[in-house]
Amino acid sequence: MKKTKILLLLSLTLLGISCSKFQGEDEKNNMINFKDTKNICLGRIEFTVPKETDVKFGTFSFDGSDFEIVEDVTTLDQYDQFIKDKIENLKKQQHETEGSLLKFEKMGSLKLNQRSISHIIVYRPTEYTDVLFNIDAYIYLNRKLIKIKSQAGNKKLDDGLISAENIIKNFKLKPSKGPNQAGLCWKDYFIADDMTENRFFLSEAFLFFPSYPEVMMNIENRARDESDTPIIQMIQKNREQIPEELKRVFKVSDIRSGSREINGLKGEEVLTHYQPSLSFGRGFESGVWQYLGTLDNPKDSYIYVGLKGVRDSIDKENSSISQKQILQLNDFVLNNIKISPFNQGKSDD
Repeated sequence: MKKTKILLLLSLTLLGISCSKFQGEDEKNNMINFKDTKNICLGRIEFTVPKETDVKFGTFSFDGSDFEIVEDVTTLDQYDQFIKDKIENLKKQQHETEGSLLKFEKMGSLKLNQRSISHIIVYRPTEYTDVLFNIDAYIYLNRKLIKIKSQAGNKKLDDGLISAENIIKNFKLKPSKGPNQAGLCWKDYFIADDMTENRFFLSEAFLFFPSYPEVMMNIENRARDESDTPIIQMIQKNREQIPEELKRVFKVSDIRSGSREINGLKGEEVLTHYQPSLSFGRGFESGVWQYLGTLDNPKDSYIYVGLKGVRDSIDKENSSISQKQILQLNDFVLNNIKISPFNQGKSDD
């Protein structure tokens, strides 16, 4: 049995981190400068990281819509042409009973110098679909085109349109000094949301450190789900299900396991050391901190922070970075996580 598969299996019993591969990084091991920092806003939370940190934003969704950037549109003229082509293409595609796939299209409420920079397009996904609509909302802002996509059944189309129009109305550039009203951060953007309704959201960020190229952290902030389980309970259950032959490959010992409160957020932490039994070396660390939040309470959202001391793309069992350095980095990020000030109470706006 290949050690790579064993390493991956054991890691995934602790962390739900994607296995995307990032290659070509410098393997040098320098000390991180924790005095030179930057602040990151993600969903309803914010955190501080070393300035060298490469932050890659993952999935973002809000109120039933998924958000993405259309990379090849960078000017207003390109935006206008993109919308025109999208509409014409849907008009040309035939639907079995409704003529074309296009249901309707209209300009959104967001404008720049009296020129529309938002649009909503509603259409059937396929020639034979008659119970579902795609709703694509587009916003051109800060030289980027944001696509906001969702779906709705025939009887829920009006609700889907209200949601799309609400997002457009409240979508804006994130202020350089930080927002002054309740809402959610995504990349360079901000969606105002007064938290009076429990709208589901999900936001992710992946952290990479040039000085510690083997280490990756991921942070997730979202609305709590009914299926969420306390992390210590979940890890214990997963470990019980690992076959005995796999348990013999690594000696697993918890460095820390228990409750940990961070800036008023009472969560749980498990930080584990994996020592390879079949080869010499110091092994590596893997960890997680979880704050469950409260069901149906938009002011008390779920937070997850994961640490991987050896990334899958590097394919190693032993970290060249000391445990002391990894714990220092992990604790620095954790200790600086907090609910954004503008989300700690109702907005006055």
